[in-house]
Amino acid sequence: MTAILRQPPERTGMVTTAAIEKATRAAKRTGSDVWLTDPGARGEGRFTVRCTPAGARVGMFRYTLPDGTRDTLRVGAYDPAGRDGLTLTELRRRAGEWARLLQTGVRDLREHFAAVEQAERTRREIAERQAARGTLQGLLDAYVVTLGTRSSAKDARLMFKLHIVEAFPALAKTPAAEIEPEQLRDVLAKLIEAGKGRTAGKLRSFLRASFALASRARLDPAVPGAFAAFDVKANPADRLPALAQFNGTRDRALTLPELRAFWTRLAALPVNAQRDAVMSCVLLGGQRPTQLLRVTAADLDLSAGTIQLLDPKGRNRASKPRRHVVPIVADLLPVIEHRRTHCADATAPLFSLNGKTPLTDRACGELVIRLCNAMSEAGEIERGQFRLCDLRRTAETHLAALGVSSDVRAQIMSHGLHGIQLRHYDRHDYDREKRAALALWADRLYGRESQGVDVVPLTRGRRKAGAHAMQGAAS
Repeated sequence: MTAILRQPPERTGMVTTAAIEKATRAAKRTGSDVWLTDPGARGEGRFTVRCTPAGARVGMFRYTLPDGTRDTLRVGAYDPAGRDGLTLTELRRRAGEWARLLQTGVRDLREHFAAVEQAERTRREIAERQAARGTLQGLLDAYVVTLGTRSSAKDARLMFKLHIVEAFPALAKTPAAEIEPEQLRDVLAKLIEAGKGRTAGKLRSFLRASFALASRARLDPAVPGAFAAFDVKANPADRLPALAQFNGTRDRALTLPELRAFWTRLAALPVNAQRDAVMSCVLLGGQRPTQLLRVTAADLDLSAGTIQLLDPKGRNRASKPRRHVVPIVADLLPVIEHRRTHCADATAPLFSLNGKTPLTDRACGELVIRLCNAMSEAGEIERGQFRLCDLRRTAETHLAALGVSSDVRAQIMSHGLHGIQLRHYDRHDYDREKRAALALWADRLYGRESQGVDVVPLTRGRRKAGAHAMQGAAS
């Protein structure tokens, strides 16, 4: 809005500090504003100082708009010391800049300044977006997006947040293209010093994968275009050691007595989603819980007696997981049929607490820990505590002991299927072989082995007795 102010007749001569002090006293005495104005040529605008009864002294710039009306703009507060405002020299210099703008053809200063401010605001917003997109934090966020719904997405997001964004905020705001290996080394060193070597190893893997995507973005059309904005030319995480000393592979497998004790306790539990999920993982030959818990009703073929899992593990499988079909043995069929009745439609998860949200592997893991603790109290443990992840190793160990070949075990467990022969030429579905192997496995769990293995139950007094550790495995 144009401000039109009535002013007293202008005084001759340049405004001085003494004149401002005198005008201030006069304004307080009379209770009216006093205006002091510099002389100037017509059309150039005038610098003026407004002194109010309250003691305020404000530098103003008055000029004529194209329509003949006058507009007065505030230059700034006056302070002879320059602490709480501008000195007279600084005010006059700024007013002089505005006067020169008028001479360049700008006729509406208020409109001009609004346009300049908007342009600067837009420039800052663009710069901030580009800066955020180009930072290490932006790169890590973009990498998490590429993981989609994979279970590793949650792990990566949490690790980046805790151990980089919050622990090293300045590093997180650094352009990704400027990150040096030494900076990432400091991040991992902090975790190792805190006794979190395994976490450091996993974080290194996530960082390496993030930078690998960004470094390929300029040439690889399969990489999302957003990664090209980071302008990463080399992968700083490649120079970091793999920290293999912290990646200790577990080798715990349940002995036959332990397996029978565990299975007896599991099968005796009240029917619920966790119990059924763990039973299915085991009876299906040690399937990965994260993959099994993603199964929906549509993945069942009860007429054929099969269940389909999607296996994204392995190179280039993230976007196109391998279809992994596993036979459902007779002992498991009632469990699967019961879970199917809880599914509202074909898209509903097979294992859930409410028919909508998939069960988590954490819930299944907690169930296994409870059973393990109960077995320990009952003297049924020979080789120490075990976890959910150990059941997969246990299944393969016992399948091998039952004489199931490595090729069939690989088909059951969906691992080691990356060779050219299997990937391009071998189209046999191995259904018959898998059914026979899983039937042997179920017989072992339920104690129906035809070879009549003599399994001696463990008691408290025989916890350390290893003679019966794997009697069945030797059969």
